[in-house]
Amino acid sequence: MEAILVGLAIAIVWGYFADLRNGEIGWFIGRLIFMPLFLLFTRNLSRLADSKGEK
Repeated sequence: MEAILVGLAIAIVWGYFADLRNGEIGWFIGRLIFMPLFLLFTRNLSRLADSKGEK
């Protein structure tokens, strides 16, 4: 859950300065979807690597 919230926070700040100021709403929405999914994926990937290393 926290990965999704952190991803949204990053996407909102990043998207505001990179996209919304330039009127690119589509890119902003894409960032809102991509960033939380990316952080969730990398978090789960690191957990999977840690669990395989402990065996």
